[in-house]
Amino acid sequence: MQLILVTGLSGSGKSVALKVLEDGGYYCVDNLPAALLPELVATLRETGRELVAVAIDARTASVTDKARRGLAELPQYLSNLAFYGVDVRILFLDATGDTLVKRFSETRRRHPLDDGTATIPEYIERERELLADIQQLAH
Repeated sequence: MQLILVTGLSGSGKSVALKVLEDGGYYCVDNLPAALLPELVATLRETGRELVAVAIDARTASVTDKARRGLAELPQYLSNLAFYGVDVRILFLDATGDTLVKRFSETRRRHPLDDGTATIPEYIERERELLADIQQLAH
């Protein structure tokens, strides 16, 4: 099985990347909590899926401490999957802070980490920190 993890900052184009991968024959799952990745891969492997793309990002990390821990454990989940023969590739999408602020302003969408305590640039920086370990592993 080939697994492409699509991750990166909110507003960087992950949904568009998933749509392109789906058009290319990949079975795609968006917004998966990191802790569910091993179970999803096992289930899809049993059904014969060979091409899988999954988007995991900071959206779920804003919900609970358990979700934040799952995101922090994502590098270990990926390492374990690779050990068991899954061809794991990580696509990390990014954009400049100015571009992301503009995108959130234009769409009037709240940033996924928005809890009313900071500005959009501060939420973007928090998200960069949450995803830093994963970004180091990516292509």
